[in-house]
Amino acid sequence: MIFKNTKKNGIKVTGNGDIKQRASLLELALLLVLFFTNSTPILWGLITSLKTRREILVYPPRLINFTFSWEHYRNVFDNGLGLGMRNSLLYAGCTIVLGLILGLLAAYGFERYSFPLKKILFYIVIAGIPLSIGSAAMLIPNYLYMMNLGLTNKWYTLILLYTAYNLPMAIWIMKGGIEAIPLEIEDAARIDGCSRAYIITRLIPRLCLPSIASSALFLFIGAWNEFITAAVMIDSPNLRSIQLVIYYFRGFFGTDWGGLMASAMVAVLPILLVFSVLGKLMVSGLTQGAVKG
Repeated sequence: MIFKNTKKNGIKVTGNGDIKQRASLLELALLLVLFFTNSTPILWGLITSLKTRREILVYPPRLINFTFSWEHYRNVFDNGLGLGMRNSLLYAGCTIVLGLILGLLAAYGFERYSFPLKKILFYIVIAGIPLSIGSAAMLIPNYLYMMNLGLTNKWYTLILLYTAYNLPMAIWIMKGGIEAIPLEIEDAARIDGCSRAYIITRLIPRLCLPSIASSALFLFIGAWNEFITAAVMIDSPNLRSIQLVIYYFRGFFGTDWGGLMASAMVAVLPILLVFSVLGKLMVSGLTQGAVKG
């Protein structure tokens, strides 16, 4: 029922339309506040990265009337930012591939099969989810373990650790996606002659594309933004991730604010790109039906 504004005994009665309009305006205002709150540090860093060294230290800071310069971007790429970016892309890409393969197989096994200690093993997986956030808690044991095995300071060291840290979250997310797929679809696929391998590798990924995209997003962020584990496990300058390269712009004699902001701006770009690509996959996956492949 839709109520309109009416007057009863000289009193104006507000209908549901005005209440919804005010709620929408309030939501819009909150979104604008959140947008400006989150975008202001990025905008400030971008402006700082485009200033000359002298103008960065000018007080009060100039937001528009300053000399435009690319010197900080040239400097950071001359000092190893490109190598750090390449290394981080390698670490994050391999982490996504390993995490999705292992996570999908584990999630399908937990959801579709019955085996001894199934609940206990799944509870262990759930207990490992905080590792993706608090990996520093296991840093010393992992370092001693990896050092005894001779696995520190290798090109695959961070790939193994990042996959292990973020795999529980990937399993949990993809298990929820597989749980939403009716068993009747798999039964129909088997009747049509599809093998178990085809169902797991082709059919299931298409039907739970949003959960796979979400898992890939968590895996990428966990690998790309990680700093503490990389700082301890990696000694070679040729294997430093982009976060380590950014950190070393804090020199012994002071912080190179221009280089720090320029390298931070470059490090943000892959995150925005991955968000845009995986966000589209998540939306497209939500609109896809169970189409026979």
